[in-house]
Amino acid sequence: MKEIYLFISDFDKTLSFTDTGYLLSDKLGISADKYKKKIYQIRERNIVQLGGELSHLIIRDPDYKGKVTRDLLIGVGKQIKLKKNVAELFFVLEEGFKKRVFLAYIVSAAPHEVISEAVNKFLPGERIFGTDFIFDDNDVVVDVKRTGAGDAKVATVDLLKNKNHIPRDRIIYVGDGSSDMHVMLHVGAYSGYPIAVSHSPYLGHISKRTVISDNALGVLVPILENIVGYTEEEIRDFFSKIGHSIQEWNRTRVEWVDFQD
Repeated sequence: MKEIYLFISDFDKTLSFTDTGYLLSDKLGISADKYKKKIYQIRERNIVQLGGELSHLIIRDPDYKGKVTRDLLIGVGKQIKLKKNVAELFFVLEEGFKKRVFLAYIVSAAPHEVISEAVNKFLPGERIFGTDFIFDDNDVVVDVKRTGAGDAKVATVDLLKNKNHIPRDRIIYVGDGSSDMHVMLHVGAYSGYPIAVSHSPYLGHISKRTVISDNALGVLVPILENIVGYTEEEIRDFFSKIGHSIQEWNRTRVEWVDFQD
């Protein structure tokens, strides 16, 4: 019998190098600094869930409202720069290891159209869960149908768990930022396996492992080691066999400590 796991990944800055919000803003003639300031102001007011700031701008901010079309979102998706070997990561996961199979999904607050355009060559639409917008007759965004931010990610993970009949301790979630905190806490609380791919200190406390790499295959290291049970030698051998020998593999434990005098 095969053991089936859920592998669920965020999108922006987890599978990609670029942030959807910056690319979309640039296409609308909005500078990176101005966009960053808008995001900060939204977070300071605490008016949307973490990760839902871009959707809020698109439907409410005068610089975005009425200007974002379906074609514009698709155009942003075409410009997204993915990390190395994202397609191979999903292929390897579906192939599985030692009678363990991993069903791969993307769950993100980024617009669904952006994600779909960026990954449609290797991941079917039913495996993608992003923010869904409502469009008017001219394909201009007028409202949010369903967001993919904050608690919505938790709900989506539970939906996929029930749909695929997966035990909670066989859920892997990969994320990079504050919008992933809720779902990573949720997954970890039920003995699942949250993985961080950034130096964010708050994620370090709640993830089982942190992997820093510009190659998407890097997240396989803790999976192979802690879930599949490979030794370090077997892990190196596995990557060599698929044509991606590990050049550097450094382990470190980092503590962020601040004192008030």
